[in-house]
Amino acid sequence: MTLDIGIVGAGNRGQRHAAELAACAGTNVVAIADIDEDAGTTLADEHDATWYDDFNAMLEDVTLDSVSVCVHNNLHRPVTVAAAEAGANVFCEKPMAATYADARAMADAAADNDVTIGVQNEMLFRDETRAARTLIDAGKLGTPIHGEGVYSRRRGRPFVDGYGTPAFVSSASAGGGPVLDIGTYVIGRMLYLLGNAPVERVSGATYTHTDDAYDPALTGEHSDRYRERLETGGYDVEDAGMGLAHLADGTTLSVRTAWHMFAPDRPDFVVGSQGGVSFDPFEFKTTVEDYEADVSLDLGGFERRHALIESETGYDVGDTNDQFQHWVDTIDGSADEPIPTGDIGLNSMLVMEGIYLAHEAGRELTADEIAERSTPRAA
Repeated sequence: MTLDIGIVGAGNRGQRHAAELAACAGTNVVAIADIDEDAGTTLADEHDATWYDDFNAMLEDVTLDSVSVCVHNNLHRPVTVAAAEAGANVFCEKPMAATYADARAMADAAADNDVTIGVQNEMLFRDETRAARTLIDAGKLGTPIHGEGVYSRRRGRPFVDGYGTPAFVSSASAGGGPVLDIGTYVIGRMLYLLGNAPVERVSGATYTHTDDAYDPALTGEHSDRYRERLETGGYDVEDAGMGLAHLADGTTLSVRTAWHMFAPDRPDFVVGSQGGVSFDPFEFKTTVEDYEADVSLDLGGFERRHALIESETGYDVGDTNDQFQHWVDTIDGSADEPIPTGDIGLNSMLVMEGIYLAHEAGRELTADEIAERSTPRAA
């Protein structure tokens, strides 16, 4: 069985999806949709695919098993809904959407048309995430209690500090700043490890201090250059955000995410009643015969051993934690235990928009309040 795949968006993310999916077993990238003819035809030629200047025309012209949505956040909903209505499964770039309302509509469209929706989150497929989940499932942490995710850059605003395009820093295209852009990774991982129980309530705050960050006292003669990029890029999103979410099973998760913050990055962790795990470096913390123990696990050795066992020759080491092959295996039915990245992505949206809306409200909000206050922003 060969799965025919279409890519919407021929930029950086679309190129990555096309290359990764083309390398998977049992796939064929057959269609590329992008309004930019040069970008679209270049990517289409690389994969011997057909270029379309409109995703609707692509969906009308060819029957696809899966569509990768690799456009700006505010465009995720219309592309996803159209693909689902055409009977295609959807693999969407992170975050799932710009708002919870749009993400909810995407999930509903997938359910109504009996297709699967997935959301890109490479952190769910890292070796340390699999090790943590193995320990949790084996009961080594006891009852899970709390998780904390931190994705905080000392300095790294997209476009302004060099990397990326203005689309990252404009609410009109992105919907938000680091809470959506990179917070989605650590929030998704914490939800996955804690069991992805429904969100009950969220508190949070966001911060923007771009003027101070590029003060000549800090950036010297380069200050005007950064200020010009702030203006030309239309920077109107937050620099940092923090939040706390309470889940229906009694667990909690906290998050700190920033593009620019004078604070140290620190490892994510998940704790339970009888143990905990921290990431980067990975350690299992517990008590053994009344001795407090910090245990290092050989993750690389585990992954290599099992890759060799699963290989046909006993010599080749493949990637046993590849999210793109996992997506292919999910939609063709061969995945033993598919990770519900769509469900995790939707729950993550409730947390992320909850941070924004709780900041606006000046208080903690319930999940129902977040859903009621969330408004569509899809273009």
